[in-house]
Amino acid sequence: MALLKADLHIHTAEDPEDLVFYRATELIDMANTYGYSVLSITNHNCVTYSEYLRDYARERGIVLIPGMEATIEGRHVLLYNMDFPSLDRRSLPGLAKIKTDQGLVMAPHPYYPSPLALRGLLRSNISLFDAIEFCHFYTGHVNFNQFAQRLSRLSGLPMVGTSDAHQRCQFHTTYSIIDAEPDLPSVIQAIKLGKVEVVTRPLPLPFLMKVNFRMFWRNKVVKKLISADSNGAAEEDRDCRLFR
Repeated sequence: MALLKADLHIHTAEDPEDLVFYRATELIDMANTYGYSVLSITNHNCVTYSEYLRDYARERGIVLIPGMEATIEGRHVLLYNMDFPSLDRRSLPGLAKIKTDQGLVMAPHPYYPSPLALRGLLRSNISLFDAIEFCHFYTGHVNFNQFAQRLSRLSGLPMVGTSDAHQRCQFHTTYSIIDAEPDLPSVIQAIKLGKVEVVTRPLPLPFLMKVNFRMFWRNKVVKKLISADSNGAAEEDRDCRLFR
């Protein structure tokens, strides 16, 4: 067995919902610089995974796990190495139909003050989950992970540290050390068996405020401007074609 540095909750520019300024290959290069051995790109409601990306990561000593942050019953759930096209987004209990020994279901930021957080739905559907996320977004005085840690102790589900990175500065703030062989099945099984350690530290409040402001600015302002420019370009191209 080996001790593998891992981050299983990261977003990239391929995400259809949030504006991120680094692509999947750039993330893999960045992770390689920091000595990571395991990654999962978990963009919202889409799978950013291919043979090319798998091999690109492998060449850099990284196991890339197919993943997605799915919205099910209006709440976020992290899914790994599953039959994603068969996912029923209307029902959390429906996850039981596509769960296998080779897949993993994790609860992301379950008690954070967001309408997308699972909160009570996690406890009522606890048998569907294999792990609970310890999210990087906290300070020494405000830490919503405490509620998740309490449920982890009660349920016996392991905690997995992640960065949930949408910005480069978020990456490598919280991660996990997994005791497993460097291959996908071994990593999945090690997590389920609790062979995972969270490596984390509280972050300064000004840093978290800056991250929040950047995310708001990018998604509410910049993304709309980019979309307007793209639509304008498409209209301009259509008008040009009319005269050809």
